[in-house]
Amino acid sequence: MTRSAHAQPQAVPDITAHMTLDALGMASPGPIPVIRKLLRTMNNGEVLRVTSDFPSCEGDLNVWALQTNNQILHIDRTVAQGFDFYILKGDPWPVNVSVDTKHAPCPTPVIKASKAMKEMRAGETLKLVTSCRAAVSEVDAWAKSMHLQLLGITEDFRGVYRFYVRK
Repeated sequence: MTRSAHAQPQAVPDITAHMTLDALGMASPGPIPVIRKLLRTMNNGEVLRVTSDFPSCEGDLNVWALQTNNQILHIDRTVAQGFDFYILKGDPWPVNVSVDTKHAPCPTPVIKASKAMKEMRAGETLKLVTSCRAAVSEVDAWAKSMHLQLLGITEDFRGVYRFYVRK
C-alpha cells in the first residue's frame, strides 16, 4: 500500500482493543459491514482494532464515524501491511445531554456547556464535543470551579475531543 509522503508515522497511544478484526484483502464494500456487525456485539466504551488494506477504508470510516456515535481514536500507519484503525464504540458513559461545539473557538464550549448544565438535574451527564485544544484545561478548570465531576475525555485522530461531565 502506498502512503503519502506527508503522512508521518506516530506512536500508537496506549489503547486497549477489546476486539480485533483482520480485514486484510477484504473486497468491496470493504470492512464497514463487518465492523457494524462486530460493534453490535460490543459494549459502549469498548475499542475495536481493525487492520485493513482496503484502498478507501480511511475515507469510508471517516464518513461513517461522522454519521454514527463512534470515534476513530487513532490510525496506526506503521503496520507492515495496511493500517490499524482503533474505533471507540459509542460513549464510555451514559449521556443525558450533548453539546456540539466542534467548530466554535474557545471559550464557547465552556459557555455552551454551562448553559446546558443549568437545565440538567444532579447526576445527569453532559457530553461536550469540541475541536478547541484549549478546552482540555478550560473544561477541567470549569468543572472543578462548578463542583462537577469530569468523568473522562476522549480525543479522536482529527483532534476532536469529547468531554463527559456529571452534574
